Amino acid sequence: MRNKTIIKKLVIYVVMVLFFLEGPALLAQERQSTENQPGKAEQEEAEKETKTEAKEKKEKDTPLFKSVWQDQGKILSSPFRMKGKDFALWGGIALVTGILIATDEDTYREIKDFQARNKWVDDISPKVTQLGLGTWNLGIAGAFYLGGFLLKDKKAKETARLTVMTFIHTGVVVQLGKHLFGRQRPSQDNGKDHWSGPAGFFKRYKPYQLANYDAFPAGHVISIFGTATVISQMYKDKLWVPVLSYSVAALCGMSRITEDTHWLSDVFLGAVLGIVIGKYVVKKRNRLGKRKLSFYPTANSRQIGLGFQYAF
Repeated sequence: MRNKTIIKKLVIYVVMVLFFLEGPALLAQERQSTENQPGKAEQEEAEKETKTEAKEKKEKDTPLFKSVWQDQGKILSSPFRMKGKDFALWGGIALVTGILIATDEDTYREIKDFQARNKWVDDISPKVTQLGLGTWNLGIAGAFYLGGFLLKDKKAKETARLTVMTFIHTGVVVQLGKHLFGRQRPSQDNGKDHWSGPAGFFKRYKPYQLANYDAFPAGHVISIFGTATVISQMYKDKLWVPVLSYSVAALCGMSRITEDTHWLSDVFLGAVLGIVIGKYVVKKRNRLGKRKLSFYPTANSRQIGLGFQYAF
């Protein structure tokens, strides 16, 4: 009996010795083996990036109207998903909009005084303001698609697709804003600013009442700035394209004031929303990567045409 007890103690002792002697060595070996695995962290990161790229590719390949349906929900719910920098950005935009609203009546009178002293404004304004119409924005998209089809230029066709998507998104957003705020246009009540809020939702549909509830934000402006942003993003390698696109959009925006249909704050917020939505659509839905051969519009003082570039 005593011998069995001694044997058990001896076995336990040997096991303990082996554990203390071999344990650290085994742990060190395991650690070394893990460290020697080629790029394990990098491999995990690569797998994560691959999944992200696959998800993004799937999103970009989604059919047009399904994409619009998916994105519209995210656009409308974006205020509830803001994070740190978003609050700073939109807080600044809200502050500027608020300042413009507070001074809108004075600003409107100053612009109208300038218009009265410069009759050329009356000649240009009615023409430029039409650029914000849906027919013009969809016409621009159609022109890009036709040019892309005839010249076999995928970039132009994709620009058309993204322009249509942006036009739909901006249309939904601006109508929600108009129905929610119910702001009176400056053409009513001799340029006096008035807000009805949601109470004017149905009143705006009564005969001759639309102008009393349809100012904020500016519909023409959000449309043309959305279109200008898509074109600028797709052809941003050509500096003159963004400059021309945004200049035309800005002229359209100012014409909405000289045409007595909007206040400066309406125009400002419409421009901001058009730019943000346009950039969002291009970033998420642009199906093109870097292409070796691409066509782009060209213009100078003598002629308008098409140019191309080849990336080696």
